[in-house]
Amino acid sequence: MGRKQWLALVFGWLWLLVLVDPAWGQEAKLRIAQGPYYTDVAVDLEVVAQGFEESPEPKVQVEEPSGGRLELVGVSPEVSSSIQIINGQMSQWKSVRFVFHYRFTMDQKGAVTLGPFCVIQGGATAQTQSVTLEFGEIPAGGDQRILLILPDEPVFVGQRIPLRLQWWIQTDLVERLVGHEVRVPLFDMGDQFGFEEVDRGGQNNAMVIQSAAGAKKYAAETTQEVWDGRSWVVLTIDRIVIPLKGGDFDIPAASVILEEGVRWQRSFFGERSATQVRRLRATDTPKVLHVKPLPTQGQPDSFAGAIGQGFTLEVSAGRSVVQVGDPIVLTVTLRGDGSLATASLPRWVGGEGGLSEKDFRVPEGNLAGLVEDGAKKFEVMVRVLHEGVKEIPPLAYSWFDPRKGAYETTTSRPIALSVGAAKMVSAGDVVRSQEAAVDEEKSEADQPPKPPTSGGSEQNDPGAKGLESSLLVGADLAVERDVDVLLGSGRGGWWLAVVVWGCYGGGLGLLAYGGWWWRRSRLDPEVDSRRRQLRALVVGVERAQTPHELADGLRRMAAVAVDVPRGELDRLLEILDNLAYAPQGSGGSVAADLKSRSVVMARRLEGGNVS
Repeated sequence: MGRKQWLALVFGWLWLLVLVDPAWGQEAKLRIAQGPYYTDVAVDLEVVAQGFEESPEPKVQVEEPSGGRLELVGVSPEVSSSIQIINGQMSQWKSVRFVFHYRFTMDQKGAVTLGPFCVIQGGATAQTQSVTLEFGEIPAGGDQRILLILPDEPVFVGQRIPLRLQWWIQTDLVERLVGHEVRVPLFDMGDQFGFEEVDRGGQNNAMVIQSAAGAKKYAAETTQEVWDGRSWVVLTIDRIVIPLKGGDFDIPAASVILEEGVRWQRSFFGERSATQVRRLRATDTPKVLHVKPLPTQGQPDSFAGAIGQGFTLEVSAGRSVVQVGDPIVLTVTLRGDGSLATASLPRWVGGEGGLSEKDFRVPEGNLAGLVEDGAKKFEVMVRVLHEGVKEIPPLAYSWFDPRKGAYETTTSRPIALSVGAAKMVSAGDVVRSQEAAVDEEKSEADQPPKPPTSGGSEQNDPGAKGLESSLLVGADLAVERDVDVLLGSGRGGWWLAVVVWGCYGGGLGLLAYGGWWWRRSRLDPEVDSRRRQLRALVVGVERAQTPHELADGLRRMAAVAVDVPRGELDRLLEILDNLAYAPQGSGGSVAADLKSRSVVMARRLEGGNVS
């Protein structure tokens, strides 16, 4: 038997095995990083699956081990193909491999069994062997220490507390340092504490800290210190911790695991790398943080939760010449040594150090501010309720000083106001201001309808306001008895067809007119009166020549209209008032674009009236 026959026989046998057992060819292997293994140090594992299809991606099933945490880090698919030609015969192979990356962390020393890992894709499966690992504790290293520095005295809820984390390493050990892993359980207590980063400008290094969410790199400052007669390199991280709740909190000890190179080798380019590494641990002492709630006795009405020192309050008004009901935008600037991001404003209405409910109206709800350039700015819109208001009084702002254990208060400067009476009129006043037009309309409505006259006078007939004037006068209503005429077979000619279709059209027109008249008769008299008033006021705005006349007309329309765009109207009135109260402003002319905006606003107020 020749070589070709042997090759054909072998390939046929392999193909037969594939047809008989679809799972043939799938395999899975488990690869684990070399020990020794220590508690709290992650161990990398890889599950390598071969012989599966390129898609869909296989799934891995494994039992969760006891005493530790097993997590899937990622999946790496690898697909390769090759073509080979021997003696004119072409052979093609395709290889598909999936690598599943796992990480296992043991909480306590002892033995643990991992696996087996079962890889599944449709009906094809492959399974790895299980493995047992022995975990021990990392020995403590005398050439390093870690310190978590917190205040010993009690603190208050919301207080910004400086926190300092320091890792001390003996200078000789730094040269043998390969890696490190720091754990600070306090950083994982997000339900009890908030954190802020501190930028002191001297960070020239970084420290990696492990947490439940993964590793995070923090900026650190490196300094050279001398302690116990030896030279040390110190890495320092500064943060701000803010207690969110009151009580006594147990803070677990911070720890660091250092990887020290024991044996080294140099590459062709002279770079040194460690061939053997040992791990050393340093652990701080646990701590207790006492957090006290804020005192309620003596808490001012102007306190809104701010905690810190040296707060100042600046208030400025967008306009000081207003009319009753006009909006005034107050810009409030808050500065101080505290957490400005969470600072808010008190409710400055009705309380001590605020605005009187009889003088001002302030919107309800909390206002969102913007922190920029070391200050937080708010915008508050208030409205003056009567013309007796002469100023925006000093506004009080209180905070709690944790150093003094007491509340402090600051006040802003008063702002003088010039408040004029609002020219807001009732619907009756608007009607009386248009007496001539209304009386003329009523007199025309009271007159009896005039009969039609020759010479086209029916075009000026005021009887079009009533249904009676639309009826035919002097029409011949006799019933036609000629059958031929009724059937359209007479000699009427084309003019008869015109008359017939004209009668049909006239009848439909009368029906439409009657429907319109019925709808108008059922219209709410108040709505109809409002329409007439708005139409007359629109004409007044169109004829206005000064800013004062335009502002007065728009305010009259706002008092009558139902749908009023307050924001746009207030901004337009503010521009007109500034022009009106400027020197010689009330008698000056109005720019064409401002007049156009006023007319558009007037027509919008008229069109927004509810029918």
